[in-house]
Amino acid sequence: MLQQLSDKDQPRAPSSSRRYVFVGQCRSKRAMHLRVHWEDGRLAGKTLHDALRAVGLDPREQTYLNLYRDDDPQAIDQSALARVGALADAGAVIVGLGKVVQAALARAGVAHLPLVHPAARGTIRARHAYRDHVASVLIAARGVTDPESRAA
Repeated sequence: MLQQLSDKDQPRAPSSSRRYVFVGQCRSKRAMHLRVHWEDGRLAGKTLHDALRAVGLDPREQTYLNLYRDDDPQAIDQSALARVGALADAGAVIVGLGKVVQAALARAGVAHLPLVHPAARGTIRARHAYRDHVASVLIAARGVTDPESRAA
């Protein structure tokens, strides 16, 4: 029996005017149960949002999407992959969250910044360590990948 999804359960359409596109794998079972998405800033999204704020980025001004399907986490969502490619072609900075997504983006030929997934285990899990990691990746790449710097 298929369950009807509410508007809250539908992934948000990314905006091409946003600076960074954070690409995750798929929603966790807990995220689906709570009906939350990256934009909500809960679960792994909270860790990411806190780190973005720490480096001076407003999480509400970024784009988030998942590359794999929630209903089949082994299958790449081809429409999501096409959207990532279109956003990259339009000048957005693509950020791959985690090794699985980074490998899929590389196979698809999509240039991206590699970022450890905010739900990763180990020492990176400490908020300050993740914040420092995000800062090192985004700030170090900003001069090369910041869409505003391209016009200069």
